[in-house]
Amino acid sequence: MNPINTIADLVENLKCIESGGLDGHRSNVRYYYRGEPEDYGITGATPSIGRGGRLKRETQLFRETERRLPDEFASCKSTFEKLVLMQHYQIPTRIMDITTSALQAVFFACYNDPDYGMSEEKQGRKDGVVYVYEVPEKMILNYHADRVSILANIAVCDSGNLDIRGIPADEEHDRKLFNSNWKIKHLIHEIRSEKPYFMEWIKKKDMESIFCVHPLLSNPRIRAQQGAFLIYGIDGDKLHLAQWKDETDGMIRRKMFIPAKAKKNLLKELKMLGLTIDIVYPDWKGSRQFLDSKDFLEVV
Repeated sequence: MNPINTIADLVENLKCIESGGLDGHRSNVRYYYRGEPEDYGITGATPSIGRGGRLKRETQLFRETERRLPDEFASCKSTFEKLVLMQHYQIPTRIMDITTSALQAVFFACYNDPDYGMSEEKQGRKDGVVYVYEVPEKMILNYHADRVSILANIAVCDSGNLDIRGIPADEEHDRKLFNSNWKIKHLIHEIRSEKPYFMEWIKKKDMESIFCVHPLLSNPRIRAQQGAFLIYGIDGDKLHLAQWKDETDGMIRRKMFIPAKAKKNLLKELKMLGLTIDIVYPDWKGSRQFLDSKDFLEVV
């Protein structure tokens, strides 16, 4: 795909992808996007819990956040909703933000967010990245789906390392053995705290998968950003996130580059289309950064 220097370049790339110009047309798929201000290599497009050795303390991190801010979590009815709330406040989780809007992804790839210590001088020298996800319908779940509960509750399942590598699960008999294993029973116990009716039917493959999840639109920021999430299972054990391969369960991920020199112009074009920081963040963060920006100060 060609580098994105203008919004027109973005549109042409997307036309090529969605028409099947790269790999052939596929039906029953949806497209999602993620923008990052630079190319982080193998650690790019990875949930924050999977970086810096944080997975070792995932359960403690979750429970301590919950303990310190009980009022914040009071309205959450599931572990997934709690993970979304934690993600909102930049607490590391096994979910990762994506969007249904390619324009939003370009904004995040170009915008120098001062809350993340991104100076215009530093980030202005870095090429941005927009990831394009082609996701089959079968891998898209709603927030209340049982498979979402399975992966979300891995975060709170404190059963040692939750190592499932040696547990057989291919045949029907094996699946029964898999669900009778004490580690899986502990996970089922956590799931039943939010779904008392949950049956012992967990599939090993689901625990090692990555799913696209449509959340509740209860947060103005999620609505404004047309947000969704990828939730990551495990790769053999809890200390390793599920790995993104060239084609994961039929999902395809592509990478488009934004040259550093094109970022400023792209932000101008996005502004012409009505996409500015106060629109992307329709809350205190967006208003604060907009009121402190040149766009506002120059007008005043």
